[in-house]
Amino acid sequence: MQKPLTNSISLCALILFTLLSGAPAMAYPTFTCAYEKDYNPLLDAEAERWFQQARALEKVRGVKDWNTIVGLYEKAIAKDHWKAMHNLAGLYRTGWPGQPGVEQDSSKMLDLYERMVKLKVPLGYYNWAVVAEHGRGILKSDRMASSYMFQAAQLGSPLAQVQLGQYFAFGLPRDKQDDEMAERYYRCAGAQEDAESVAKTASFYKNAKQNMPLSLFYYQRAASLGSSTGFSYLSGAFGSEPDPVDNFGYQPDSKLHELYTNLWEQLEANPQLRFPDLMKDHPLPPHPKQGFDAEHPDRRPEI
Repeated sequence: MQKPLTNSISLCALILFTLLSGAPAMAYPTFTCAYEKDYNPLLDAEAERWFQQARALEKVRGVKDWNTIVGLYEKAIAKDHWKAMHNLAGLYRTGWPGQPGVEQDSSKMLDLYERMVKLKVPLGYYNWAVVAEHGRGILKSDRMASSYMFQAAQLGSPLAQVQLGQYFAFGLPRDKQDDEMAERYYRCAGAQEDAESVAKTASFYKNAKQNMPLSLFYYQRAASLGSSTGFSYLSGAFGSEPDPVDNFGYQPDSKLHELYTNLWEQLEANPQLRFPDLMKDHPLPPHPKQGFDAEHPDRRPEI
């Protein structure tokens, strides 16, 4: 699929609290960990074939047949294929050059996002939150953005859960920050199948919790899902002279460094690669000081 919209942490400064005006500053709604796979509508098999054909044509190097690509997406959308809605909305959001290309059209983009929301697609709520924050094609509304972001998280969007995690960990004044609530959202996002969200969970454990083995655990999981960032940190963590950014405190290990470097190169050559057995076949060694988890040194972390 097209990459989802991303939003700045400034949005999260208003999450929930604009909705709860007059409530005590720390009166959070009850935390719920939901997974988007449990909420995403089922996809029609024929529509999925059209969607995959469109994706294959988008990946062709050089001049792309945008008329055919858009036509295939539209056929899939007629059968409520929400991934096709998301991808076509992305094309309308940016526009793509060609002869003919795809003309930028905020109105068509919003129509598709609205349709995703009507189908209760978590990603649709997330995308609507972002366009509301930035005023892309609609009146800018922090209140609307906050409402849709929270609903997206409640429906299991890992992207929205990461945004809420960032808010509680970093977006509040220092004396109001809530690492416990942040960790709940990050762990929920990190248990899902979105590589970017898993990598951000890893970053939270490294930077906010200083839990190096648990951070590298999530970077390894992100790598298994096709994250170059994950492989970058894994390769650096076991190098002979780790960069300060890559230094997780592990002992240098030339075999592990070579393993992750080679897999990283394979992924760079073919971004479609995934490594589902990576964590099973290559479990991480214990950290020299923190064991398998800073809070539970003798217990291997689990999703």
